[in-house]
Amino acid sequence: MNNNILEIDDLHVSFNTFEGDFTAVNGISLGIKHNESIGIIGESGCGKSTLSFAIMNYVAKNATVHGEIRFKGEDMLSMNDHQLRSIRGNRIAMVYQNPYSSLNPARTIGFQLDEVGIFHQNLSKAEAKEASLEALTMLNIADPEGVVSRYPHQVSGGIQQRICIAMAILCRPDVMILDEPTTALDVTTEAVILDSISKLRKQLNMSMMYISHDMGVINKVADTIVVMYNGEIVESGPKVELFDSPLHPYTRSLINCLPRGGVVKEKARLHTIKGYVRKRGAHETGCPFRERCEKYTPTCEERYYMREISDKRYASCDRAYATDVPSSDDKKKPIEIKEKPSDVTKPLLTLHNIHKYYPNGKKRVYAVNGVDVEIPPSSVLGIVGESGCGKSTIGHMISGLYPPTHGEMLFKDQNISIAWNKRSHDVLKEIQLIFQNPGRSLNPSHTVEQLISRPMKVLSTFTNKEQRTQEIERVLKRVDLGKEYLSKKPQQLSGGEQQRVALARALITHPSLLVCDEVTSALDVSVQASVLNLLHELQSETGSSYVFISHDLHVINYLSDYILVLYSGKVCEHGLRDDVMNNPKHPYTEALLSARGEVDPKVKRQVIDISGELPDPTKQGVGCPFASRCHKKVGPICDTEYPATVVLDGGHYYNCHIKEAVK
Repeated sequence: MNNNILEIDDLHVSFNTFEGDFTAVNGISLGIKHNESIGIIGESGCGKSTLSFAIMNYVAKNATVHGEIRFKGEDMLSMNDHQLRSIRGNRIAMVYQNPYSSLNPARTIGFQLDEVGIFHQNLSKAEAKEASLEALTMLNIADPEGVVSRYPHQVSGGIQQRICIAMAILCRPDVMILDEPTTALDVTTEAVILDSISKLRKQLNMSMMYISHDMGVINKVADTIVVMYNGEIVESGPKVELFDSPLHPYTRSLINCLPRGGVVKEKARLHTIKGYVRKRGAHETGCPFRERCEKYTPTCEERYYMREISDKRYASCDRAYATDVPSSDDKKKPIEIKEKPSDVTKPLLTLHNIHKYYPNGKKRVYAVNGVDVEIPPSSVLGIVGESGCGKSTIGHMISGLYPPTHGEMLFKDQNISIAWNKRSHDVLKEIQLIFQNPGRSLNPSHTVEQLISRPMKVLSTFTNKEQRTQEIERVLKRVDLGKEYLSKKPQQLSGGEQQRVALARALITHPSLLVCDEVTSALDVSVQASVLNLLHELQSETGSSYVFISHDLHVINYLSDYILVLYSGKVCEHGLRDDVMNNPKHPYTEALLSARGEVDPKVKRQVIDISGELPDPTKQGVGCPFASRCHKKVGPICDTEYPATVVLDGGHYYNCHIKEAVK
């Protein structure tokens, strides 16, 4: 651990709870060199955030910490609060996952930035203001003088996160810890922030610890990857070598779970990891991954210890590609896709010139501005775009949460441009919505049986309680949950189990159209893979259609048959999945695709810079809404005329002044 600015030696963090003692961090030793960037990766519950909080000494009162954390040779765990204050923020800064909880909604952005310089650097008000503006400029925030006068709610989530990073760099720290800072952001915003972080590290000669569950994100900012599982480091090494030849079965499984590299549903079933990360008892020893490992044998415990496998490659196990136990992927075949009826000519759902406006004081918010799209039977329409582009609004209008302001929606030739409470029982049964956050969409005081039986009582023909229970058990089995879940409540379930319950509740009425609104964005990659496999399997079995909303282009590419790209409530591009993903025509689609992260660190892609903010949603602009950020802007016509639709073969079309010769 020579030449390390931060050293962690045999760190243990355990918590005393009503359910007993459990260990969150178990014997971690780690070193970060000057100007080095490491990425910490693992599922939720693996101890990544606990490790970062322990470094800052931000652990809860019921926590017990043992071991050593040395910053420039000094043991931080033996320091008092006064000594720690000189290091926290000044020498070691931390950026949290949720900017909403980090920023005070009652104070201006400028006040909160200036406060850092005044408190930590003893700057005058004038000096602090100058330093704040400089930090915002370093993060490529346009109009920093205007931003400092605003409140947090008056800027986008991406700007909020960049403000949090600006706070962290104000003191020019030696080490910056970033805990999932881009998880909830759009792919384009994420790319801008990751690029800013990489440039800042080199500019300020900082060391960095970046925590994420997404290897595609880690690859953009880290040189070395550390894989954690259940409180322990199970593998570490340079990112290219770790991807090309993972040593630990958990590392290999994590990589295989991700729908990256052009993987699509017709060719492959996503790899999954059985079970989930459970709490580790305070006195448990041995391999923490053994219960979920498909390569486990009784001899594993004798060989389980962290060791150097090769130069800069460390692992507690080297059985990722062991041949004495067959891999589950070798036994699984892709889910069979039933051919769609060739005589189907009518779409299941048609949206014609759909608009949605919201009142906002004396103004209006123009959320959706004239969308036309058709969804054929037994197909999946993927909707992508940045936050605020109208994706969820379209999903909510289809499901009936609120009617469109203008336009027409036809479902099986029936006009459904009305609120849900005015729709017929048949339509309510056949169109179901699954929300992004299952924890908030499931009543915490109800059991799983009560949650699923409620729509049955209103919409189904099952009047007998015993019949309802049997049907619920059948549907739970289809989403890989047993009847033992009937009596459980949402708080007793993992995030993946909660999402499966939400899916079962939607399926109980046998819908022909499911609206899935970011249903995998809050899930770990292993759980995400399981849910995507399940959605694909159910869709293939039942012939239902999906409107699948997501900002993850890899997920959209895996599951969709058609893709609709939205920007500022308008359609940029629409077509078959392969046409849009492999031959994008609209500059915005090109920019989105260029910004997606890759699991394989050898894949290099030039990210198209689309700096600037989205158009003001309270104003009905003229011209192309993407004109102010477009890297292929034709000229003044882009600002004054909305582009006509350019139609290509196979139903592929886009709206842009850049014309394509029709084949």
